[in-house]
Amino acid sequence: MSKEPKQKLNQPAESFRALHVDVPKNLSNIRIILFEPREPGNIGSVARVVKGMGFSQLYLVNPVPYQNEDAAWKMAHGAKDLLKQCHVVPELKDALNGIQFLVGTTHRRRDVRLPVPVPARDAADTIASISQNQQVALLFGREDFGLSTDQISLCQLTASVPMATKNPSLNLAQAVQIFAYEVFVASLGEDHASVEIDYAEVNSLEDFYTRVTRLLDKVGMSPYNQEWESYLKSLRRVFSRAPLEERDIATLDMIFSTTYRHIVRLEQRIKDST
Repeated sequence: MSKEPKQKLNQPAESFRALHVDVPKNLSNIRIILFEPREPGNIGSVARVVKGMGFSQLYLVNPVPYQNEDAAWKMAHGAKDLLKQCHVVPELKDALNGIQFLVGTTHRRRDVRLPVPVPARDAADTIASISQNQQVALLFGREDFGLSTDQISLCQLTASVPMATKNPSLNLAQAVQIFAYEVFVASLGEDHASVEIDYAEVNSLEDFYTRVTRLLDKVGMSPYNQEWESYLKSLRRVFSRAPLEERDIATLDMIFSTTYRHIVRLEQRIKDST
């Protein structure tokens, strides 16, 4: 019975990879977010993908209980440490803390008011560039429904995996694997200069939009059928055409917030005089 050469048995695990590459530093600035994953096995599989492709940030938003499920730990083979350390949060906004550029993934056609999705490979180039010096997140939806239109409208970029047929759609872990691989490969390139735009954080943008709609409601503006959520989607689309920095938000916010406060003071004066 033949034995493996002793020197091979003593080699580190790294040396058994067919192709050795150094992990691009920008991957530490990229967050993988799963919104309400329903299958423990998928959660474990995604943890394995995230670690295998050199990423370190995995966030789970309101996931199905998985900590005591064998399927999760079995599918996380080699990545149980990452599964233990992943961040579990109750709401999407908690997973978006600190994120400056959000990429949503979809398999379905979307509302015409939303940007047209780009291929995963094109999105990967954008992600590789922005993540050189800023925080980027890739958002994946539930296995059964994917992301909602409201969630997609939060994203600065929407991406999809081109497929030959409509069905069957990709499994959640398969979709994460494809996007993670494309971003990994794109990040290996040497022509990714840091993006000069200092993107405002996604949550800061949402707070800003809330203040804008608050003012519009205060002055009596009423969207069709009182559908403020639909109007908010349109508002996001308008502002997303030009990347907004924190200083842009501050400039615009001065207009809307000052106007709102002026109206409140005027209302109080009228109330006091009556």
